[in-house]
Amino acid sequence: MTDSPRTSALASRHKVLGSGLEDWNGMGTAWSYDSDPNDEHDAVREAAGLFDMSPLKKVYLRGPDAAQVADHVISRDLSKVAPGASAYGSVLTERGTVGDDAIVANNGGDEWLLCHGSGESMERIGESAEGRNVDIEFDDDLHNISLQGPAALALLDQHASADLGALKYFQHQQTELFGHACRVSRTGYSGERGYEILADGAVIGDLWDNVLGHGKDAGVLPCSFTALDKVRVEAGLLF
Repeated sequence: MTDSPRTSALASRHKVLGSGLEDWNGMGTAWSYDSDPNDEHDAVREAAGLFDMSPLKKVYLRGPDAAQVADHVISRDLSKVAPGASAYGSVLTERGTVGDDAIVANNGGDEWLLCHGSGESMERIGESAEGRNVDIEFDDDLHNISLQGPAALALLDQHASADLGALKYFQHQQTELFGHACRVSRTGYSGERGYEILADGAVIGDLWDNVLGHGKDAGVLPCSFTALDKVRVEAGLLF
């Protein structure tokens, strides 16, 4: 086990599953479980797999210049990203080199949410925000679990207050899931239809337990980053 400055609210559940909570992006991460990653891979392809993606860092940009800051820092044209939509792109330096990658979501009302990996996103956001009217908040209590696979929609939709089937690829919305407020995004890293669930640490454990409990008979499994590596390589997704 590696000591990490950031801790997922799901850490105790990962330990029970056999994880040593190795560090990635400053957080103890489920790189492997006692289960066979090949079985986890098959669950993603045949039913669904549930991943804890909380090591990704979530940053809110709010204010009149939030869109300008977000658009400056990422390689995509965010003027084409309407409220309720998001885009994946590279986070760029002033020299045009790549410092990180991220998904940027337009939450509406001058609020954008940037989910990024282990690169230089915060430094680049800070540079872009200089002299602009924007508030920047790194929210480490906002957790992210990802249900990927052909059974994902049917499982989540029956327990959601919103019609998740209406979400198109890279769209997101606020809803209640198993009675908890959260944001559900039709995104993922698996090559399958899947959904990412963003919610506070106080409720993410109950969401995790409900997804696995209600999905057990359908073959839904908790999945490690080793399985994630297998499915993303199959799908041709770069890391």
